[in-house]
Amino acid sequence: MKGVVIQRSLVAALLMIGVLGTLLVLPPFSAKAGHASSSEEWINQLTGFVVVQRGIAQANGEGGSFDPYADQLTSVRRSFEQGDRKGTYVAMNRLMDMLEARAGGISNRAADAIWDYCYQVTPPALHDVKRHKQWWDKTVDWQKFFWEE
Repeated sequence: MKGVVIQRSLVAALLMIGVLGTLLVLPPFSAKAGHASSSEEWINQLTGFVVVQRGIAQANGEGGSFDPYADQLTSVRRSFEQGDRKGTYVAMNRLMDMLEARAGGISNRAADAIWDYCYQVTPPALHDVKRHKQWWDKTVDWQKFFWEE
């Protein structure tokens, strides 16, 4: 059993290294002259994180499809690159709806990881920040979180 866990961890680590290496080599997702501005990095980071979560899920033998998330992130990117802040906000919150519903049958672990990462990298003006606090408040037993070992 321990060997399987180690093997899966190694596969997941190799997938993450491969994905991160690919993201560094690929041209950035930008309609601008050959490079992504720092304001666009959040969408690249979020997209890369979803790809990594897909790899981890595959390495762990988890079911589910990450395709709906990739498609939604394409919509987010399109709105953002067009300068449509309202459209980006709506598209990002649709992504959050999908994560809450576990669209595509992804695991709770993967959905929660993506949810948390969205909060970390997405500019606050482009998604409903209050939604994260409400979600944490209803899903986390704070007494257990802080006091159990």
